[in-house]
Amino acid sequence: MKWVILISFIFLIYLTESKYLTRRYRDIGHHNTISHFSHLSPERIGIIIFVLYSQAAQKATFEELRRLTEDVVELTKKCAADGQSDPACNKPLSTALLDELCHEQAFAEKHGFTECCAKADPERNECVLSKKNATSTHFNTLEKQSAEEKCKAYQDDRHQLLGDFFYEFSTSLPFILPSTLLHAGYKYDNVLKTCCQEADKDACFQEKILPVKNYLLYYTGFQTNACFILKNFGERTLKALKVAQLSHKFPKAEFAVISELAEDTVHAHQECCKGDTLECLLDRGHVAEFICTHQDAVSSKVKSCCEKDILDREDCIANTEPDDKPESLSESIKDEFVTNKDVCQHYSHNKTLHLAKFLHEYGRRHQELSYRLILIVTKKYEHSLEECCQHEPAAECLEKGGEESNKLIAEAQEVIKYHCDFQEKKGDYVFQNELLVRFTKKAPQLIFEEVYEFTKNFVELSSKCCKLGEAKGLPCAENYGSIVLEAICQKREDHHLNKQICKCCTDSYASLWDCLTKLGADPEFVPAPYAPELCTYHTDLCSANEKEVGIKKQKLLYNLIKYRPTITKEQVAAVTVDFTSLVTQCCAAENQEECFATEGPKLVEKTQTAWGDN
Repeated sequence: MKWVILISFIFLIYLTESKYLTRRYRDIGHHNTISHFSHLSPERIGIIIFVLYSQAAQKATFEELRRLTEDVVELTKKCAADGQSDPACNKPLSTALLDELCHEQAFAEKHGFTECCAKADPERNECVLSKKNATSTHFNTLEKQSAEEKCKAYQDDRHQLLGDFFYEFSTSLPFILPSTLLHAGYKYDNVLKTCCQEADKDACFQEKILPVKNYLLYYTGFQTNACFILKNFGERTLKALKVAQLSHKFPKAEFAVISELAEDTVHAHQECCKGDTLECLLDRGHVAEFICTHQDAVSSKVKSCCEKDILDREDCIANTEPDDKPESLSESIKDEFVTNKDVCQHYSHNKTLHLAKFLHEYGRRHQELSYRLILIVTKKYEHSLEECCQHEPAAECLEKGGEESNKLIAEAQEVIKYHCDFQEKKGDYVFQNELLVRFTKKAPQLIFEEVYEFTKNFVELSSKCCKLGEAKGLPCAENYGSIVLEAICQKREDHHLNKQICKCCTDSYASLWDCLTKLGADPEFVPAPYAPELCTYHTDLCSANEKEVGIKKQKLLYNLIKYRPTITKEQVAAVTVDFTSLVTQCCAAENQEECFATEGPKLVEKTQTAWGDN
């Protein structure tokens, strides 16, 4: 036991003294002052400050937040001209921002910060952060105005329209990186700039707003997912995920570099999760700075990113394609981790270190796999070591474990292929209906709008990933899909869903995807008695707006599943055929409402008789 502790201690010293030390926040006495943003344009400084204040004072009006922001922007200009012109120029950035918030006594009192402002830092900062409250955000707010209305508002006052965008999303997303909202806002700006010049503005918006929505969906999900992992599975699990992600993206980087980057990225996530989005922003900026000053050791694909400013650099690096594997990298890690006669000794000396090295070496060689699969292979390898190291020789036993991992990978590839083929053959709408049936059975406690949003997000991500081919399609589908799927677990925290969902969301992070996707109908769900209004049809099903009609039909399907969660595919297909015939018949009738009132109950009765419910 002492030997294990000694090895761990030596490894800790090695990392701490590493020439790749990245974190400035480790340096005692180092603070980012307001000059940190001085080389940015006043507009970009203003947006970041506005977002930070909006995230802190979520109930404040747009005008109140604008006034606070303008004062800080003026201070930034003053400090850029002369760093000694104001005592605030040399204060930590968070202190300067809080001083301004607390200086406006009426504002502080109105929004509940008086008690916080009476404290000294860091307690003052912690107090302000504790006031943050996560609220539900629906990204369809990007589509709530017509194209004509948006374009008129954009032409009348671009700054106000974009300000409204930042205000709406910042106040409802208080734990999200400010630079994420900055980049989303600029993407939205480009959509407006392009589409407002088009003859068919609605068609343009429908096409171009989706990438903006997906960007927000992914990066807000990316952060909330990290918080979910920290809360439910701990720091070690999140670091393992980061090692998998970074090894996958930067295969030329050695283990010491990847481990250090993973630790720093986890620290940044921790800051965001507790609401300190300023520290989170600064920490991620330091990680990007390290990558840029050590490009030879990390990646050959970040050069253009590193020429950008501090706010664009991190986002650019996050969106670069994975680096090419070094030619010197062997195809297999078998010699080191399977057939090596000392493998069990290495494992017993320091299990965590040995598994982390395996995770890194396996991840950098398998860019065709998702992070989830890399974690599962590592977990399988751990189980094999525990079993095989009880016997000599261990190599043959370990090789069998590798064969089991290969079967899991093949199964995952087959599932993705099935879904891509189904979507291509049947189309997005039928594919979403298929998912809607599955999700409603698994979690009938979710309301229709939640199920609709989950399934719609899956369809959109699938459309993107299935076009990438086999090598990139699997990691795309599972890496993006995991974020959408894990949002169900976060819903579980907001309001209890059911025991089987709860078990999947708390047992094992590596197995969470498999657990949720393989769930059947909730065995403990008791359907409400049949209510005629759930299956009452009206002339709105004959509307010319196909999208609206499609959603109405999906809500009817949702209600059907809630009423009968044990329904089979064949029964769904039969009801769908009968329902389609009913809609066709009644929409062609002279008196549509009368037709639905007469024929609708007949369809319900026929269905109930077929199911033996009468």
